[in-house]
Amino acid sequence: MTETVFDPVHFIRSECDAIRDFIDTLRGEQAALRQADVSLLPRLAEEKAQRAQQLAQLADARKCLLSAQGQATDRAGIERWLQDFPVAADAWQELIRLAETASQLNSINGKLVGQRLRYNQQAIAALQDATQVASLYGANGHTQPFLVGRQLGEV
Repeated sequence: MTETVFDPVHFIRSECDAIRDFIDTLRGEQAALRQADVSLLPRLAEEKAQRAQQLAQLADARKCLLSAQGQATDRAGIERWLQDFPVAADAWQELIRLAETASQLNSINGKLVGQRLRYNQQAIAALQDATQVASLYGANGHTQPFLVGRQLGEV
């Protein structure tokens, strides 16, 4: 029976690839939000959720591996463990940089969503205000809208 040798470089690079895909999705989401192209957002939201789930699974696998190696599962634990694997340590630093980029993009996208939401709420409020026309009471005692100008179809 052959023993499987764990390759931390491959493992971490796989995580880097997954986070790059996540970043690409975040950039697509950001472009759609900036262009107000809401038709793309449902597909991007689904893709983002799938990629986030993949990242969570990879992080869980990394934590299991660290735990099996007797290391703490936090950042300090992996950095201690990777001291014996300098190439993997470099890949880990790249992963940290990519994670920071993803976090920044996600934060910006959240602000863009909030901005779009506020804009839409203001537009709805303006439309609702525009429909609140003054009313008068008719001969029957019921309100009827006070219209300025001619009715449609009048000459």
